[in-house]
Formats: sequence, C-alpha cells, structure tokens
Amino acid sequence: MITLLWDLDGTLIDSMPVISDCLHKTAQRYGQEPLSDDQVRQLIGPELGDILRLMIGDEPDFDVAEAKKVYRSFYQQAMLSSPVFEGLAQALSHFRELGMTNLVATAKYQSYAEQIIAAGDLSSLISGVYGSEADGRLGNKVHLLEHILREEHLSPAQTIMIGDTRFDMEAARAHDLTAVGVQWGYGHRDDLKTAGAHYIVDEPADLISIVKDALTCGC
Repeated sequence: MITLLWDLDGTLIDSMPVISDCLHKTAQRYGQEPLSDDQVRQLIGPELGDILRLMIGDEPDFDVAEAKKVYRSFYQQAMLSSPVFEGLAQALSHFRELGMTNLVATAKYQSYAEQIIAAGDLSSLISGVYGSEADGRLGNKVHLLEHILREEHLSPAQTIMIGDTRFDMEAARAHDLTAVGVQWGYGHRDDLKTAGAHYIVDEPADLISIVKDALTCGC
C-alpha cells in the first residue's frame, strides 16, 4: 500500500499569517523588534522550541519552555483560522480513492495539528496525524519520520513525503523516501533542490501526475 506523508504548515494549510502574528507578539513580549515576513518565512519548519531559540534565544535567562507557553497562548486563539490551500482537499480525496493512505507528519504540536485538520474538514481524508509532543520530542522531522515508519510499519519504497521546506526533504532522504517539494508554501525552490527533492510541484493539481510518476520510476 502506498502511503503519503503530508507536512502541515505551508503544504496543507496557509498558516503564515497566524504564525507570523504570534511570533511577532512573542518577540515583543521579550522586548524584541517584530520580524519581517521574510524572516518568519525562513524560520518556519523546525520544532517550535528551535524557532524560538533562533528568534530570542540570546536573551539573558531565556527559558524556552516558558517562551513556548507565551507563543501558544497567542496561537491557540487563532490556529483554527488558517485555510486549507485550494486544491488540496481534492488531491487528498483522489489519493484516498485510489487506496493510498494519507498521514500528516508535522513538527507542530500534535494536539494542535489534530484540531486544525478537523477544523479544515480533512479528517475523513487523513488516516492519522503525527506531530511533536509538548516538550518538543519528535519535533525533528528525521526523528518524526522514523517514528511514523515504525508505528505504521511502512516500507520506504512505498512511502512519499510531501512538504514545502528543506526539513521535509532532508528527513525524507534520510529514510530513503521519495521527496516531493511544493512551491505554494514557505520554502524556496533552490533550498528544496539542495535538500534532495526528487520532484518540485508548482500547483496542487500537479500532485496527481507527480505522485503517479514517482511510483512509476521508483524514486
């Protein structure tokens, strides 16, 4: 059985406005200047603790656990407002009808990811949601994919990772999965290529032919 692992932020949902606003508010809480949209874009991908360390970790007595609480206090108020990218529900439905399994693989806190998937009316199309724990465990995509492969008893040759950042591509290649990079998210084409993307997709509608090609060539 073919399994598709889907990143969440920047792949299934357009969460940049919400994440950006919450990071701005968190930065201000720590006396930092607001980040530019480009700076936020470059931060998205790793587990939240890593993002906050990069953003404000040089502050004296910085407590990453406390900073997570600050960010999440803002994020919980708006996280369900991030829309699903146009065309993604149709793609998920198409793959499910073909007998493929759709799983979410995100560095986001798993509890939040599950709520977001439900709010986006995607629960019927996705068989499972995997994310990080509250303490950051499994926030590293390489470790997360290892966990998913083991828990779901997946064959790397029959598993495809679909994501928008280099972290998704690097994790896929670390486990010999086919790596599909998408261009409607927050990563850059050159970064996706450098990280080992087998394919780069410009539009959600193109995923259908790309996945079919990936299965044919066995990349």
